[in-house]
Amino acid sequence: MTKKFNDVTWRGFLEKFSSYEGTVTSFCKKNNISKSQFYYYKSKLEQSSKPTFHAIAISNKESNPQTVNNSVKGYNDIRIEIGKANIYIPANEIALLSNILKELSKSC
Repeated sequence: MTKKFNDVTWRGFLEKFSSYEGTVTSFCKKNNISKSQFYYYKSKLEQSSKPTFHAIAISNKESNPQTVNNSVKGYNDIRIEIGKANIYIPANEIALLSNILKELSKSC
């Protein structure tokens, strides 16, 4: 009979397996887990850790730069974190942010 483990324990198994030099079969036997459980939780936990894309609308209307600068005052810098990557964009750099979002939308 197999034991039931929580997601934290399964994350530990998967981390341990990443540095394991044997096969999945030998790893599962050594840790007293079934291969079907291993693959189920590997798939489940990988799916839950994938980033989610959130679409945002950007107006294509050209506006007066003075208006844009006034509307941005008081906002903090924009920070985007993806995994270990961090992107910092000053809030008053509307053109830079617009170009970054256009390039990102091309690759999605």
